[in-house]
Amino acid sequence: MKLVIAPDSFKGTLSAYEAANTIAEAFSAPFSTTLMPIADGGEGTLAAFRAALGGEYVTASVSNPYLEPIDAKFLLIGDTAVVEIAEAAGLTLVEGRKNAKLTSSYGVGELIRAALDRGAKKIYLAVGGSATNDGGAGMIAALGARFTDAEGLPMLPTGGTLEDIGSIDLSCMDFRLRDAEFTALTDVDIKLLGDSGATKIFAHQKGATADDIETLERGMAKYAASVQNVTGTDISDIPGGGAAGGIGAAAAAFLNATISPGAEAVLKAMGFSTAIKDADAVITGEGRLDRQSFMGKAVGAVARAAKTAGVRTYCLAGSISDDVTDDTLRENGIELALKCASSDDWQEIKRSAAADLYRAAAALKSILE
Repeated sequence: MKLVIAPDSFKGTLSAYEAANTIAEAFSAPFSTTLMPIADGGEGTLAAFRAALGGEYVTASVSNPYLEPIDAKFLLIGDTAVVEIAEAAGLTLVEGRKNAKLTSSYGVGELIRAALDRGAKKIYLAVGGSATNDGGAGMIAALGARFTDAEGLPMLPTGGTLEDIGSIDLSCMDFRLRDAEFTALTDVDIKLLGDSGATKIFAHQKGATADDIETLERGMAKYAASVQNVTGTDISDIPGGGAAGGIGAAAAAFLNATISPGAEAVLKAMGFSTAIKDADAVITGEGRLDRQSFMGKAVGAVARAAKTAGVRTYCLAGSISDDVTDDTLRENGIELALKCASSDDWQEIKRSAAADLYRAAAALKSILE
């Protein structure tokens, strides 16, 4: 039996490559395995593109979400660059001190500048896994936009100060942006504002309290109005604009970026549809399987592609949300989903992640035999 093993990362515990290898270890003869660790625009997208297309990693000194200096990398393939925003603004960079009101996407703009310095003409922004909710304002500031408050004083907006923006001046934006072609690869198709928007869906994962979320949403709405005033683009209703705390929307408005589902772009680059043509089954997985998994995430994209090809898909997930029913799985092309985690304690989950995934994979093997 031929299996294609195509998991996403199990965030905070296992990379997509580690997960794929762990699953493969549980399957021996008569199974034949092909490993295709994937990503969806979030963490791991650089590695997925490099595995598929080659290229070189380029390291640059940039700012983390708290504007502290760090080294981050992007992928350069000829005159094409892949910039993973999690490298400069990712949640993993603020472990233990998440605060969506204070974090900035400034380092993402610095990474884009570094790519332009290396001659990049086509830039893919892998927009997912951010610790920020600043609407991409920090990113645009790093690229030359000037923000001032109501009194005309310079400011660098963060999620908590978006409502203080008085004006945005684009006259000093990096001139090289005009000749660059941008594509934002998003891991979710949510919009910027509203009950299903960036703030109300994801800000709590970035350290926001219930009161914070109301403040952040109010600031994001005012920011959207300011952006429309200066660019003519209504960013409030762009599918995928809410990705990475609004970086998707900023890329569309300020960089004229095309927004595209990241998972589908990665699968295409890896030749996934060809790899599964003669497969008997696909095994995918991620840290938490929930409704969002089918809203632009990697697991949902894998299951859809496999369903189109008539190939069964099975999923291994660290945890499975109560809102994912058997009907939900079938509707999205998944035959069966197994929970991996043996504990609800985060520290224990991290310690036993590989062993738990192996155990779940072994249980799936016994089902498929």
